[in-house]
Amino acid sequence: MFSPVYTERVLDPAYHNWKTWYAVAAVAVHKAHLLGLVERGIIPRETGGLIAGAIEGMEADFSYPDSIPPSVEDLYFVYERELGHRIGPENAAFLHTARSRNDMDNTIFRMALRQTMLDFTEASLGVLDSLMTRAKAGTTELTILYTHGQPANVSTMGHYLSAFAGELANDLSDFMAALDVVNLSTMGACAITGTGFPLDRTRVASLLGFPSFVVNTYEAISSTHWLTRPAAALEELLQDITRLMADMSHKASCEVGLLTFPDTLVQISSIMPQKRNPVILEHIRIQAGLAAGTCLSIRNLCRNAAYQDINEASDAPVTELLGAFRLATSAMALLRDVLENVDGNDSMVRSMAATFGVTTTELADTMVRETGIGFRSAHEISSRYVRSGNDVAELRQAFQEHAGKPLPFDDNRLATILEPGYFVEIRTLAGGPAEAGMQPVFASLDERAGALRSKQALISENLESARIALGQAWREILQ
Repeated sequence: MFSPVYTERVLDPAYHNWKTWYAVAAVAVHKAHLLGLVERGIIPRETGGLIAGAIEGMEADFSYPDSIPPSVEDLYFVYERELGHRIGPENAAFLHTARSRNDMDNTIFRMALRQTMLDFTEASLGVLDSLMTRAKAGTTELTILYTHGQPANVSTMGHYLSAFAGELANDLSDFMAALDVVNLSTMGACAITGTGFPLDRTRVASLLGFPSFVVNTYEAISSTHWLTRPAAALEELLQDITRLMADMSHKASCEVGLLTFPDTLVQISSIMPQKRNPVILEHIRIQAGLAAGTCLSIRNLCRNAAYQDINEASDAPVTELLGAFRLATSAMALLRDVLENVDGNDSMVRSMAATFGVTTTELADTMVRETGIGFRSAHEISSRYVRSGNDVAELRQAFQEHAGKPLPFDDNRLATILEPGYFVEIRTLAGGPAEAGMQPVFASLDERAGALRSKQALISENLESARIALGQAWREILQ
């Protein structure tokens, strides 16, 4: 009999975690392992068929107790005990031949995490699609980009949003690499050194949808990379989202006013009639921040933990990570709503460009290109123009002093050079905001998104093929 405190604080919470998140995957592991035992002749086919029939019966009519029974460590022993009631303890015990809770639990956790990661990838690719669609629609929609909290350059919504699309594509590439670490079976590793029984680890891995298995049996049980790599990848992705939300919040403020949102995404004040609060941005930050905090705590949990089988890689932290993914998925849904509904403010762009001299970088560039003066002089001339409150006479005087000749631009030409749309149009360099500059940006994003989609589809197709193969082999053993 275990301590009541230990039961209440450890065993029963773990039992509930298993019932909620891992019981279905556990049955798949039982089936695949049993098939492996029979196919390799480790146990007689008759015994395998008897166990299979009992498993089938339990799927149909067995329900786990609400709380963990006394003197039972975990859900597996509840399962094995019920199996023993149906076919006798000795027959039931054959199911646990050539395996341990170590390799079994690790594989089950990986299966649960794999599916959760695939679901999150699907949601994230949806966000990437919406982001790219909105960016492509905004190739001529002006905005202003900031550096160090100050207005810096005129650009477009397409340029701005596609930059974050590149970040998200990078994050998802890292995320899929983490999924590769997760998507390996540990069955056959047993406790830590494998077994003398002639298991076919490849076959069992395949039946469970894994492309392969962790070869070294000690690594299979002792590694925490399958837990910390997804946590790190998710944390970085969420960190990028919180940065975008902070930037959008700034751009949507009354003082800046470069971004606007429809009433469907805005809340009001209960006392201040004028207020329109785009608090959806804050809720994205909150949900992403909470999920990122969980990811960081999981990574820290494994710092200085012994390189061996440890409970730092058991149901409690795995369940916390699954919870982080649920929060992160919610944040992604909100983010997609924001991206599909955000609008720019052209009049504010033009007002700010004039007020803060946002296009004078192009004025300096044009002086260098067309008058033969150096950029440092052109920079100083343009700076004096801004400091003067956009006084054209001061601009001409500054140019005369630095260049020793009159500024060769009439007022109409100056207006063209300083026009926000012209600032964008002339930046045709690959990656710049002009339509020509954006073409390679979108081409690269399309290619990267396609590669991510293909990889996700391949894993999903492999899981479906494994489900079919396991079902077919299972039906044969039941005959």
